[in-house]
Amino acid sequence: MRKSRSQTAETRARIVSVASRVLLARGLDSVGMRDVMEAADLTAGGFYRHFSSKDQLIEEAIQDAFDRLFAMFQQVTLGQSRAQSLERIVTLYLEQSPDKSRDTTPYLCPMAQLGSELANSSPAIRAVASGGHKRLVALIAGCLSDLPGQDITVRANAVVSLLVGAVTTAKFEPHPRTASLILSRAKQVIMDLP
Repeated sequence: MRKSRSQTAETRARIVSVASRVLLARGLDSVGMRDVMEAADLTAGGFYRHFSSKDQLIEEAIQDAFDRLFAMFQQVTLGQSRAQSLERIVTLYLEQSPDKSRDTTPYLCPMAQLGSELANSSPAIRAVASGGHKRLVALIAGCLSDLPGQDITVRANAVVSLLVGAVTTAKFEPHPRTASLILSRAKQVIMDLP
């Protein structure tokens, strides 16, 4: 029995959503398409009915992760001042701590979770990651635009680099206390911006 177009679209969206979570938790190289399809409760043979390649699924999964992240940021900053928005975004971003990086939260950032793997991916996957980076820089710049006489984009790029770097470093730090200190100091530096 053939599936309707809406059923096919729903199945595809489910695969992308599951792939996003699995890839963020385990990494691009550690996950096969069979893993994704099993996690979506589908047969591995159905993969090519929806995607032409693993790279196509990764592109869409990474885009999905960024979309969820930015939707969450938009929701939690609604009606907030720029300073409040910056504090909320920074706090939530840094909550991608080592203890939480493998949980089921849908708000993990691909840059912090998969940075080096994204850098070594196909040009199309890198383009999606670059687009996510630009969106995060623009979001942070919007929170910083009250700063007088500053090049806001340069400052926002520095904040994003600090966020991604702090989460990445905390993830491989073996001592939870040190990892927590890395994250809290990063937040302090960002929130102490003039």
